[in-house]
Amino acid sequence: MESEPEQAERLYNEGRYPEVIKLAGAIDEKLGRYSVEEKWAIRIIQCQLTMGDYEAANESLDASLIRFKNSIRLRSLGSEVRRFNGDEDSATALLSEIETLASRNSWRYKDPANQLALGRYFLGRNADAKEVLDLFYYPVRKRYPSNPEVYRAIADLAFSKQDYALAAENYSEVLKLLPADVDAMVGLGKSFLPSDSEKVSEMVNRVLAINPANVEILLLLADQQISAENYGKAIETLKKIEEVNPKLPRAWAYRAVIAHLQNLPQQEGEFRDRAFAGWVGNPEVDHLIGRELSEKYRFTEGETYQRRSLVYDENFLPAKIQLAHDLLRLGQELEGWKLADEVFDEDQYSVVAYNLVTLRDEIAKFKTLERDGFIVRMGVDEAEIYGERVLQLLVRAKADLCSKYGSDLETPVFVEIFPRQQDFAIRTFGLPGGSGFLGVCFGRVITMNSPAAQGVNLTSWESVLWHEFCHVVTLQKTKNKMPRWLSEGISVYEEKLADPAWGETMVPVFREMVLSESLTPVSELSGAFLRPPSPVHLQFAYYESSLVVEYLIQDFGLDKLKGVLQELAIGTPINDALRRHCAPMDFIDKSFAKFALEKAEAFAPTANWDEVKPLAGATAADWRQWNQEHPNNLAGLNQEARLAIEEERWESARDTLVKILEICPELKSTYPLLAQCHRKLKAPADELMMLEKYAAMEANSVELFTRLLEIYSAEAEWGKVKSTARKLLALNPLLPSPYRFLAVAAEQTQDDKATVESLAALAKMDPLDAADVHYRLASALFRQQQFAKAKDEVVRSLERAPRYRAAYDLLLKIVDAQAVVSPPVKSGSEPVEIDPVETEKESP
Repeated sequence: MESEPEQAERLYNEGRYPEVIKLAGAIDEKLGRYSVEEKWAIRIIQCQLTMGDYEAANESLDASLIRFKNSIRLRSLGSEVRRFNGDEDSATALLSEIETLASRNSWRYKDPANQLALGRYFLGRNADAKEVLDLFYYPVRKRYPSNPEVYRAIADLAFSKQDYALAAENYSEVLKLLPADVDAMVGLGKSFLPSDSEKVSEMVNRVLAINPANVEILLLLADQQISAENYGKAIETLKKIEEVNPKLPRAWAYRAVIAHLQNLPQQEGEFRDRAFAGWVGNPEVDHLIGRELSEKYRFTEGETYQRRSLVYDENFLPAKIQLAHDLLRLGQELEGWKLADEVFDEDQYSVVAYNLVTLRDEIAKFKTLERDGFIVRMGVDEAEIYGERVLQLLVRAKADLCSKYGSDLETPVFVEIFPRQQDFAIRTFGLPGGSGFLGVCFGRVITMNSPAAQGVNLTSWESVLWHEFCHVVTLQKTKNKMPRWLSEGISVYEEKLADPAWGETMVPVFREMVLSESLTPVSELSGAFLRPPSPVHLQFAYYESSLVVEYLIQDFGLDKLKGVLQELAIGTPINDALRRHCAPMDFIDKSFAKFALEKAEAFAPTANWDEVKPLAGATAADWRQWNQEHPNNLAGLNQEARLAIEEERWESARDTLVKILEICPELKSTYPLLAQCHRKLKAPADELMMLEKYAAMEANSVELFTRLLEIYSAEAEWGKVKSTARKLLALNPLLPSPYRFLAVAAEQTQDDKATVESLAALAKMDPLDAADVHYRLASALFRQQQFAKAKDEVVRSLERAPRYRAAYDLLLKIVDAQAVVSPPVKSGSEPVEIDPVETEKESP
């Protein structure tokens, strides 16, 4: 049978707070007026705070402090009660009394509950977290390993310092000891937010099954709904919280966020005032509003709110570290790094602060390149190899996209390219992770992974940089006030225009998602980017967004879309902006769904898309028979072709692959297989034709471009060698092979500029034939009359190969040429600079 204390804890977990207060009062009364156990008095006050009954909590506190006059646990909780009753002086006094009591009568507070309370007190005073762990929490854990509260205290500390792995580990320990503890479930769910959406959903569902009105989970859901731009649902969720606690500051802060995003400044002010109704100086209110605005890329507004928070409490570290992030994302680096240093100095356990300070030291080692309003930072080696290509692409993108969208950029635009994925993640998110991201744009700042950080599955860095710079254009044009789907949609759309091999296109899985009603309405499309069920769903969100932009431009025109962007800049909500310049959102939802459906139906319209069941032990011949009975079935034809390749039946595989392309010429994966068949059948012209068709559709295959370079070089097609080598460099500029091919092609076509470009990069890679590379580079520089640089290179060649006769001959030529350009100066006279062109004219 359930005891009264067990019943009270169950009711608490279920959110039945009035019943808990009644039962806890009864339990406390049975314990008697001389009891020293303040647990139930504390539980009563906690319930009153949760319901927003601050006056009752204050009365309960007064009564409890008379009974438990030496309680530091009551004083710790009481400081919060006093603040919510507008009594900051009393709150401060209660906290001061804790240290006085603990120092005078330390023997009284050696039990686990009081040791944990003291640890929390010192953390509130910004004490060193490691010392709190070592002096308070770990000793309690050692002596009382079955006490769930010590694991909760460690978890709360770790979570506050962004050490989510340690937090999750300790919340899990609480649940082992208290399987129905809702607070631990909430903490565990939040700990998985940066890393595991499935476990977050699991914890959310477990909590809601016990307490459908749990305030912390409802706040989490509201946060996610705001992230998905589903403001109506978020308001409904927040109203559920009002039924539990009509005064909860965080709930009203979220309402202020929604009002800000909907451009309702009067409501925003009213909701913010309500958030401060009890505790006027609560720094969490403005911090939360600012943090949420920054998550929507509204960094300038977010910065303003963090500064307001710090006015109330200049030592409120969450606001200070968030302000550091905001400033770094706005390109205000001096103050941003300074604040990160300050936070780390004050709290060396802060994972985010530690990561930022460490990263700052790494970025300081980068090389900085500048041109036309861009400041690019890269690793020194990478900058020397392909930094010039980065600048050229940015300048071209700026010329194309700024004029197209009528955007005047706020400069400089910062671009940071990280050779380590972890550094990219820390600069971008503050924590390691984010492995699915190749680049991120904040408005004036772009961060991205270099090819060295991408691993084996490479994506063209040029396509990534073009995509992110397009974000610079549209985010700045809208003052960062555009929905996620529109921002991503325009960037992917512009990728495809810049190079048809970039961006997302219709593929069989996307076709199936459109036809199976997985298409997200435009009005809900931003939510598709938030915790998608799989990587394919995330890819589809990008593709669908670009398809919406294509639809808007096709049906309403680019000028109308630009009008929408201008409206967003002045704060007009997206639905109103679309209604004014295109059509109402209801119409767009329906019209776009029809547009997408037509696209999907037009994709391989003669194909049989029926699913195929595996044929156990089947051969290519078995599948050929099956395909004769099921004509145009792409899955069956693919099975037949792949088995024929495995069996090395090249003619049969070729014929099947040709049939597949007749049905679906957009199926990219078929082209390299068909090229392989032609190669095996010694049909070089057909192989080349397939590879060239594949190259027109694919930007991310090293094998494809390498094979084309081999073929073009053998045929002395030097123009095609150059263009293909550049495509390979757009994918991975850290490979030596494309520079070798490009150098030969440039030399064969007397293109000294390209020769210098390719050989200079190759020389930085410490090639095995370094002497020859430096010699050829010196020769090209000599032909360009860059005699000083040519001399440096030929000397490097001779350092590698001291008996290199051709290099000696070239060195003599360079010395002679330098003597003509700058003849020896007589003693006592000033050197005379002679224009090399004039010298050449006079030299006979």
